[in-house]
Amino acid sequence: MWALTPDEIAALSQSAKAEGFGLCVVSTCFRVELTISGSDTPDELISWGRRHLADARPHLDASVFRAASGEGALRHLFRVATGLESAVLGEAQILGQVRRARAASEASGVLTPFLRAVFDAAVHVGQHVRRETPIGRGAASTASAAIQWTSETLGGLATRRVVVAGAGQMGRLLLENLAPTGVDSITLVSSYAPPHTGFTVVRPEGLPALLPDTDAILTGTDRLVLDAAAAQAAWGDGALRAVADLGVPRNVDPAVQHLSGVSLADIDALGAIVDAGLAARRAAVPAVEQHIEDALAELHETLSSLDREQIVAEFRRRAESIRRDTLVYVCSKCCDRTCGLSDVGPGPGPCSDPERLSKTLTTRLLHDVTAALRAGEGDDATIRRLLALDDR
Repeated sequence: MWALTPDEIAALSQSAKAEGFGLCVVSTCFRVELTISGSDTPDELISWGRRHLADARPHLDASVFRAASGEGALRHLFRVATGLESAVLGEAQILGQVRRARAASEASGVLTPFLRAVFDAAVHVGQHVRRETPIGRGAASTASAAIQWTSETLGGLATRRVVVAGAGQMGRLLLENLAPTGVDSITLVSSYAPPHTGFTVVRPEGLPALLPDTDAILTGTDRLVLDAAAAQAAWGDGALRAVADLGVPRNVDPAVQHLSGVSLADIDALGAIVDAGLAARRAAVPAVEQHIEDALAELHETLSSLDREQIVAEFRRRAESIRRDTLVYVCSKCCDRTCGLSDVGPGPGPCSDPERLSKTLTTRLLHDVTAALRAGEGDDATIRRLLALDDR
């Protein structure tokens, strides 16, 4: 697993901008994805992406990077935003990462109108399926199951004081899942963790002093954290408390669960919660996929409208260029310079000839259209509609 640094993403964006490409980079520890838009062929755009990823990570074989284009690429992005492609099915963090990738692309000047429409649609469908389906509901990891169980056991976490024992991978996951719950306080018990601004850090020998004022303990280490004697000494008041033991081997003496007011969940009980949560999420997958297909259909309409707007803009620019060239041509025949035009040379001719100017302008504006009609391009009905001609 690897991710691109902000500097590497900035360098990629500069390269894309220099070549006239649009680029949006979603980079996490589980994925690095480039979404590229441009006038080059899909194969050329994919080759560009492979080449730059290979430059960023020379030790990796760029040929194994997965690639998709057109409809497949759009569908994949929507699956990413909805959590269907995540290591943990339906996890919510990826949606925020997609949103931040879009913002970074816009800040770098490489968010083309096409990519803006695509990523706005991806974020929208990601939000929609989380409201309308169970894809993001229920615990999908042991850490999230521990938080869910603790909250349900205590009737909420908003005013609770929680202790996390262990600063390894499980401890970090517990801290990450606790952060948005609004708990009153979080204390990390660790032998080596440095001070942190988001929570208090104490050494293991300080745990007994914490216990009387602690509402919940969540453990994720490789040693015994809480024995029955220490729990009895601190929790003899019968107040409601929750203990979630995620350790292997067990971190909490099973006898703790027999104390009045204390509930204990071990890794097996939490695993059952995860299984139920994942089952609900898996059951939601068909509904999410249908939402994705509906969103793709809507996106195609948006992109078609965007294409038409671009065609109209190009047509107007072309018409303006023809108007200017015609004006320069006609005025070059006139010796009168009272009009203020400075980029035409003097020459013989009338000072003003509106009839000639309008005929020349009409001829030039219609030249390409007339040539296409004579070449037989397009069907008659469409041509008549576009040129506002009466039906025969």
